[in-house]
Amino acid sequence: MDPNSETRRTSTLPDGQSAASEGQAVVPTTPIDRRSSSLPRIIGVAAIVVLIALIAFGALPRIFQQQALIQDTKKQNSESPSVSVAIAQPGASIEEFVLPGSTQAIQVASIYARVNGYLDQRFANIGDLVKAGQVLATIDTPEIDQQVQAAQSAVQQASAQVENAKESQMKAQADMRTAAANMKKGQTDLQFYTAEVKRYTGLAKQGAVSLEDRDQHIQQYNGAVATLESLTEAERSAKATFNSAAAAVKASQSALDTTKAQLQQVEATRSFKKVSAPFSGIVTKRNVDAGALITSGSNNSNAILFEVAKTDVLRVFVYVPEQYVPYIHTGEKAFLNFPEFPRQDFVGTVTNVSGGLDEVSKTLQVEIHVPNQNHVLMPGMYAKVRFQAPSTMRLPVVPASTLQTRADGSFVYIVDSNNVVHMHKLEVGRDLGGQFEVSKGVNTGDKVIISPQDIISDGIKVNPVLAPAPKVESK
Repeated sequence: MDPNSETRRTSTLPDGQSAASEGQAVVPTTPIDRRSSSLPRIIGVAAIVVLIALIAFGALPRIFQQQALIQDTKKQNSESPSVSVAIAQPGASIEEFVLPGSTQAIQVASIYARVNGYLDQRFANIGDLVKAGQVLATIDTPEIDQQVQAAQSAVQQASAQVENAKESQMKAQADMRTAAANMKKGQTDLQFYTAEVKRYTGLAKQGAVSLEDRDQHIQQYNGAVATLESLTEAERSAKATFNSAAAAVKASQSALDTTKAQLQQVEATRSFKKVSAPFSGIVTKRNVDAGALITSGSNNSNAILFEVAKTDVLRVFVYVPEQYVPYIHTGEKAFLNFPEFPRQDFVGTVTNVSGGLDEVSKTLQVEIHVPNQNHVLMPGMYAKVRFQAPSTMRLPVVPASTLQTRADGSFVYIVDSNNVVHMHKLEVGRDLGGQFEVSKGVNTGDKVIISPQDIISDGIKVNPVLAPAPKVESK
């Protein structure tokens, strides 16, 4: 082969023929696999078909649902929507409400010692029922016992002094009587001698008697005058002695009374060595045992020996909110329920009602007395107190689900006799739990829409469906 000549390259054509071109290089090629070249196209087409199918199957239900909604909306726009309504009921004829209360004993007394000493004996313990005046304990008081003995001795001495003074008074009284008798005799003698002097003086002038006889009678007269003066002075002295004796009797009697009063005082103090129950009740506290040091006085809370509570009647204090104040009156009944006795009601009576409301809590303090003769109830128990009273004003009551709230207040939708909706603003009264009273905006018998939908508005016509009327319960 000539290296300078053009290289002739041949290629095999699809039909098996070969071709050569002068002056043009021929590139040799390999046979092409048609199946390998068409597989990616098939996979791509299949993926596109699957994607289109998924999109179609996902979109069709949405399209159908949207069409159904459009049809329902058109139907609702063409027809009156159905709404559930409730009839506004009148309030309960009996007003009933429940409030918490705490029980207390009708009377409670903390018993302190009145004397110092040591507890000698104790006769009562907690939980014991005691009677009024029953001795609960005794205190050993040796110092007070000595004071009683000293006071008794002083009384005896004062009594002896009174007796001596009385005897002296009696002697002085006898002497005074003797002096008075002697003075009367002296006065009688003086009167006699006065008459004799007059008579003998006249006879002497007539010469019937001698002057010596006249002078003798005059001497007797003068002696009678002197004797009467002496007897008068003796009577004064006897009276003074009697008065002094009487004053001594009074002084000694006063001293005796003083010593007796002192004796009574120390005896009264000694009587406090017996610690007694002030009234019939139950012992709720006992803080001492035999041998304990006892200190008198009530300034120290540790000095409490016993605490006695009268529990045959309990009192319950309830604080009534302002809205229920018109239903509370003295003498009305109240029903009490205790967690310890869930199936039993205890009946009490309102005995005291406060004259005003508490300025902070706006509540009225009410006292209720509950009979407890069998002592099953105890002070401190929690009670639910139920009051029942005739309603003074029966306001309309509607379900709470009818209430709608906006920035400008509360309102409800009411359906009139022509099934047309009207929006009414409300003045809401008490919340009764699931229901509420309406003081203004709804009348008894009105049809009120329950849970109104967004499509409900003032003036539209609806198809009301009556819901079962709930039972009106008092709160």
